[in-house]
Amino acid sequence: MSTAPMPPSNHPHQNAGSPGGSFPPPPPQPPRRQGWFGRQSEGVRITIIGAVIAGVFSLAGAVLTTALTDKGESTSNANAPTQPPTATEADTTPPVSSEETPSGEPTAPTTPSGPSEQESDAPSPHDSSTATTPTTVSYEPFYTKQAMSLGLPPGSDLGTIDFDAPATRRYTEDEWNKAKEKAEQSGVPVEADLTYQDTLEGYLSLRNGRNAAQLQPTDASEKAADCARAARVGGFTESEMATWELPAKTVLCVLTDKGNIARVVISGFIGGNPQSTVAPPTQISLEVTLWKPGA
Repeated sequence: MSTAPMPPSNHPHQNAGSPGGSFPPPPPQPPRRQGWFGRQSEGVRITIIGAVIAGVFSLAGAVLTTALTDKGESTSNANAPTQPPTATEADTTPPVSSEETPSGEPTAPTTPSGPSEQESDAPSPHDSSTATTPTTVSYEPFYTKQAMSLGLPPGSDLGTIDFDAPATRRYTEDEWNKAKEKAEQSGVPVEADLTYQDTLEGYLSLRNGRNAAQLQPTDASEKAADCARAARVGGFTESEMATWELPAKTVLCVLTDKGNIARVVISGFIGGNPQSTVAPPTQISLEVTLWKPGA
């Protein structure tokens, strides 16, 4: 029995074309995952790349500047010689305009000036507008060449004299202590300017709150201003009259507690013994002129 050949199939064989004709096709590959940068658009990626490049250059410039500064060099050419401005550059410099200070007030334009201009701006010692005139005090006479006497009481009592009044007074020791205590509490000095006490030593003392100077007759001015100047300088506080330290004609310029100026001249002595060291004069004669400061 004859067999007819099989007609060719219209379906290709499953393994046709593969080597050996027995391997299955490879499985499909999953799509590659993209990072954050890959998911951005092209414009965004270009912007990011440009920013990174600019940051790198800025960092490199800062590092280079720091290195040069540590070496004592500037970013500019430190070794370049400094050239003085030429006449052309000086002529083409624009004029300096007025500027404003932080407070908003305009300041005058600053222009270079020579030494002579700077000296002319400084106040001159002969300029009457800036020179200070010392204050002068005028004095008016209250009494002139008034005769007074200061006595030496016996025991512990003391004699006092107040040139402002004028007046003299004798105090017992208790009265004087009370007067001093009252003065300390009130802050007002006792009225007496000079006191005289101790029959053995004869202490002539200037009281607190006053100032006085002892002058020789040859250089004792009779002007109020001269006596006031000497009194403020001072120098006299106390004298032991038993040694007769203050001869006749001695002048005392006294600045009283009231601010008055007394010119006191010792005109003479009564009692006492100059040949003894324990016999002071029992009375001192005085001639006093008092000035008060003018209004």
